[in-house]
Formats: sequence, C-alpha cells, structure tokens
Amino acid sequence: MTQPARFIGIDPGRSKCGVAVVDENGQRYGLEVVPTANLATTLTDYAQGGAIAGICVGDATTSDAAVSICKTALPGVPIAIVDERHTTLEARARYYKDNPPRGLARLIPRGLLVPKQPLDGYAAMLIVERFLSRKTA
Repeated sequence: MTQPARFIGIDPGRSKCGVAVVDENGQRYGLEVVPTANLATTLTDYAQGGAIAGICVGDATTSDAAVSICKTALPGVPIAIVDERHTTLEARARYYKDNPPRGLARLIPRGLLVPKQPLDGYAAMLIVERFLSRKTA
C-alpha cells in the first residue's frame, strides 16, 4: 500500500514562519511555528520523515525569501504559491476547534479569547488545504 502524498505548508514571516505537514487525506504530521532563520533545518527534518510531494507557500510579502529557502533546503520539490487571504481568521477558528475553551472561558465569546500559541502553524495547514482543494477541483 502506498503512502499518501505529503505536503509542507509555510505561512511566511520576517521573524517566524508557520510550518505544517499534511498529507493529501488531511492527516497532520506536524504543526509548528519556527524562527525564519531555522526554516531550512525544519524543512530537511520533515523531509527525512517521508517523501514530500510539494511545498505550499503563502503569498505574503515575505514569500520570496521563503521560496528561496525552500529551493535551497529541498531542491527539486515542487513549490506552489497559494493565496493566504483570511487564513489568520480561519486559523483562529481551527485552533479553537482543536483546543476548545474549558471552564469559565467557555462563556467568553471566542473573538475575545487570546490563543495560547501563535496561529502561524494553523495558517500553514490551511495553506496546504487550500492548495489541495484547488488541485482536486
């Protein structure tokens, strides 16, 4: 049985990047926020865990630098630039789906809650999901 194709999503930023590894079936293998200076190492670490079918980079202002890092770290892996509009809002909703508030925090509207971690990893996951939905459409 063949393994589903894995994709790395990157939500690029000047000081930090969200990184997610998701397969074509939606299974998550990694979701984190790393300093931009460590992006290349993170990419090669994930590539050692299994073949990477593609890299999906959000089209933010700093995407050119992220694409350059990807080309150096994982030469030959296809790179797609993906529209990342509204991913931060969608990432917030996904975060609270995965980490629902507990106790009295359940009574506070989610728009007023502050997530306990940066949402860049979730945004990277959404970037891969957008790419995959565009690919299958």
